[in-house]
Amino acid sequence: MPFIEKQLRTETEIINYLNDQLPGLIDGLKVLDVEQYPNVDMEHRPDLVVTVKMGRITRTLLIGVKSKGEPRFAKMAITDLRECMKDFPRGYPVFASTFVSERTRQICRREGGGYIDLVGNIHLRFGSVLIDRVSPESWPRERRGAKQLFAPQATRVVRRLLVHKDEPARISDLADGCDMTPGGVHWVVSLLQDKGLVERDERKRVVLTRPGDLLDAWAEAWSMDRNRRRVYFSLERTPGSLMRSIADAALGTSTEYAFTLLAGASKVAPHVRFNDVWVYIAEEDGAWGRDLDLQPVDSGGNLVLLEPYDEGVFMDLQVVDGMRVVSNVQLYVDLYNQPGRGREQAEFLRERVLGF
Repeated sequence: MPFIEKQLRTETEIINYLNDQLPGLIDGLKVLDVEQYPNVDMEHRPDLVVTVKMGRITRTLLIGVKSKGEPRFAKMAITDLRECMKDFPRGYPVFASTFVSERTRQICRREGGGYIDLVGNIHLRFGSVLIDRVSPESWPRERRGAKQLFAPQATRVVRRLLVHKDEPARISDLADGCDMTPGGVHWVVSLLQDKGLVERDERKRVVLTRPGDLLDAWAEAWSMDRNRRRVYFSLERTPGSLMRSIADAALGTSTEYAFTLLAGASKVAPHVRFNDVWVYIAEEDGAWGRDLDLQPVDSGGNLVLLEPYDEGVFMDLQVVDGMRVVSNVQLYVDLYNQPGRGREQAEFLRERVLGF
């Protein structure tokens, strides 16, 4: 029987569905018995106890169900199920939800447990039994989740946490630093908590626990195409002299700018030679553009002005040799998917400067 996803939102709905459909969902194993909400005298108990058999191997699946399949909930369920194994010596812990994310799947496997969801992902491994399937629906689901987490203003919180990765912060502090409402920040932090990327300490401050994983996820989801770009040609002989001209022209104006991509990297972790200068511009002053004698072109330009998708790109700017450069984490995600040698420069920056 193929996996069928229904609009099941509560844990009770998921449990009832699994209770009815489990024999078809774990084809390859013979289901001998399914007990829902087992009547056992224990502090922690599984939602379903399923006795299965393959050949001569008989095991008891201890299934813990959560409405959300993110890492935080999986860890809670696996911890509870391990306690249950004291009463079920032949027990095997299995986490279940509507959709189990990739990070959650890794955690379950690492903890020696299994997982099953209603999208089609399943992993059961005990004795000589191995059932391991990944649904083709998983990747679109992961992308939709990333789109939500890395929406324009949400990245302000992500960026702030990464730049100040060793500094626990209150929601109100993050809101002030990101120019957002406390409610908006709380929503982003909740998503990060669910994914196991941040925790709250005893003072309710937000603590970034997996900076590398958060940076990876942001880089994978990020695209420079979000920004409107205009291409120009300048008569400046070198990229460095063009950058200096831009910095000098911006002095005394209302122009907010910051170099990025290889131009920005050349100021903080030079590694790859470059010809084109890319710079974020928040508010262009007409005189500023005329002073540079720029010629708009469709192709063959050496200067790209980016109108940012969100002005959060200007958070935590750094000034090097009198030139403004985006933060190192912004620089990394900008470079990560850039054609050519962008990825190489990104990894050099991460190794030499970011260190995580």
